Formats: sequence, structure tokens, C-alpha cells
Amino acid sequence: MTMRPQERPGVVTLVAMVLNISATLALVTSAVYFFRRDHADFAAQTGLDSSEMLFISIMELIIAALLFLVAAGVMSGQKGARLFVGLIVGLRLATSMYTLVSYGLGDGVLIYVVVGLFVLWALYGHAESERFFSRRPAAA
Repeated sequence: MTMRPQERPGVVTLVAMVLNISATLALVTSAVYFFRRDHADFAAQTGLDSSEMLFISIMELIIAALLFLVAAGVMSGQKGARLFVGLIVGLRLATSMYTLVSYGLGDGVLIYVVVGLFVLWALYGHAESERFFSRRPAAA
């Protein structure tokens, strides 16, 4: 008798897709800053010089690589990837809530709060997600 591998819940796939989309956007941002860093009109629009744009480009590239790795980890059920996403989203939620309460910055912050709460629910509050991530042994 063979055991069928546990299927990944749809909410986990959705979170990984959002991470992959974010990684792709970070790659695009990296490319824009890298290839436009010597254009005077772009420098005037951003208020940044060429070295600052190169720094942003490199940082966005690093962020994209991390997001792709974390998305792959979430898709494969790695507990460490789930924890990493949970910590980052939790920190971002805390700063967003502070901003929302202190400064009343509406729609953009409020949308992030709602999405962040969904991500935390999808990874930690959904019974199928718990089963999916608990099937893998913890890393030593």
C-alpha cells in the first residue's frame, strides 16, 4: 500500500503566489533602477543619484531572491519558511497598525492590514495549513 502525499491547501498556494508576485515586482524594480540610474530625467523624478539607485537595485535583487526562496519553502511545507513569513508579516502588521492609529493613513495601510491578517490566518489559523506544515519534521 502506498501513501499519497498530502496535497497543499489552496490558501498556502495563494500565499506562495503572492510571494512570487512580490519577488517578480522586486526584480522589475531592481532592473528599472539599474538600467535607468544614469538617466538625468529619472534622477530628477526620484531625487536620487546614480549610486543610490544602484544600491536600491542591489537591495531589490536580494529581496527578490529571498522572496523566491521563501515562496518555494512555503510551497514545499517547510516550517522555517512559514515562520519567516509569519514574523515578517507580523512585524509589518504592527508597523501598519501603528501608522494607521497614529497618523490615520487610510486605504493603503488598511489594505496591508487586511492582507497581512489573511496571510497569518492562511499559514497559522487554517486547519489544512496546520496539517500540511506539520507533516514535515522540524529541521535539526
